[in-house]
Amino acid sequence: MKVKKIISLILLISISIILVGCGNKSETTSQQNSNTQSNSTTANAEAYDKGYLEINDEEIKGMEKMNCTREATGEENSKVNLSYTLYYQGEYLQLLHSKEEVITDNQDILDEYQTAYINIYKHYENLEYYDTSVVRTKNSVTNDTVINYNKIDTEKLLEIEGEEDNIIKDGKVKLEDWLEFAEQFGTKCE
Repeated sequence: MKVKKIISLILLISISIILVGCGNKSETTSQQNSNTQSNSTTANAEAYDKGYLEINDEEIKGMEKMNCTREATGEENSKVNLSYTLYYQGEYLQLLHSKEEVITDNQDILDEYQTAYINIYKHYENLEYYDTSVVRTKNSVTNDTVINYNKIDTEKLLEIEGEEDNIIKDGKVKLEDWLEFAEQFGTKCE
């Protein structure tokens, strides 16, 4: 039974890595490597204070927005919320905001997810424009990631993630490629 639980956890985290190149930092703090900052006119101050990342309006000016979600089953009746906000211009994805939340009263499960997110993020922590925050509350862990594909060094990102099966082509991410890839894992977009 424990092996099944570990395999399920690894599978969920692996899928998350594939979709966003996941990452994180620590308990209720955020790791911000670039210019993704809170904008007081649009940011939810309470969420930002808890470590959630916000996107500056200037950063997404002139971009179109698409919201996506994915269903997942959590361990031992835990609830999982997976959402992705895509900002794009023309055929290219410019900025991806991913939120992955695991909700449960089981502290062992929360510990596993928090530790896994932190360990994944260690690979990305020095990569500018790959910003991550892990927020832990008494009954949830949220991994909040913003990847600015317009500014990130895609060569360094590919060094971390590998080029095989990666949707980065010629230093850019086509929106259609991301949607097609994410759809394979049950992601639905508006």
